[in-house]
Amino acid sequence: MQQEKKVEKLKLTPRLAMAARLAGEGGFAVDVGTDHGRLAVWLLQNGRAGRVAATDINRGPLSAARQTASDFGLEGRIRFELCDGLDFEGAQEADVIVIAGMGGETIQGILGRSPWSLCGPRLVLQPQSKLDELCRWLYASGCGIRRAALAAEGVRLYVALEAGPGRGGGVYAEEYLRADPLLARWLDMRLDAAQRALHGLESAQTPRDTSEQREVCARLCKLRKEL
Repeated sequence: MQQEKKVEKLKLTPRLAMAARLAGEGGFAVDVGTDHGRLAVWLLQNGRAGRVAATDINRGPLSAARQTASDFGLEGRIRFELCDGLDFEGAQEADVIVIAGMGGETIQGILGRSPWSLCGPRLVLQPQSKLDELCRWLYASGCGIRRAALAAEGVRLYVALEAGPGRGGGVYAEEYLRADPLLARWLDMRLDAAQRALHGLESAQTPRDTSEQREVCARLCKLRKEL
């Protein structure tokens, strides 16, 4: 007997739910680095996208994503692409592009290799590292932050950005998080990491340039005192 498909709604982790919230609604959504395909399934189940493409550079995660879609009866409605980022035919039709769970440098590389992505689609980016560097690169590329949000999973905090063509009012993520209830906790964690990095540079046997790290510490400390 054929196994019945699941009919319940898929539930997202707080990190992915944050990305889904920023994604809003769009006709064609692309989930880059889809991993298990949960976000792609959720977008369809909740009517947040009419079409969804799920991409991954590795066969294993893409196979897992296909299985998730099959489990929820959506295997025929999601386009699966084994590719590097946005390197597939029809990608430029995307209304929303979500890139979550990657390093900031990797996200920058994916967008940089597809410069059209900075000129139209809504971008939802959830970097695991190099946040400031990604924010500066987006700003320099004429693609500004529109919104930002924080989510907690256990002791870890995650940040996500919504970005699009045109520069906003600020460069860095924290400038868009002033009303977020997790901001103070997030700033404390970032400030601690920045101060430890600065101490490491100052303690190095070979003289190192500490000006950028000092600027980061000063910026975060100023905002923390304002809360």
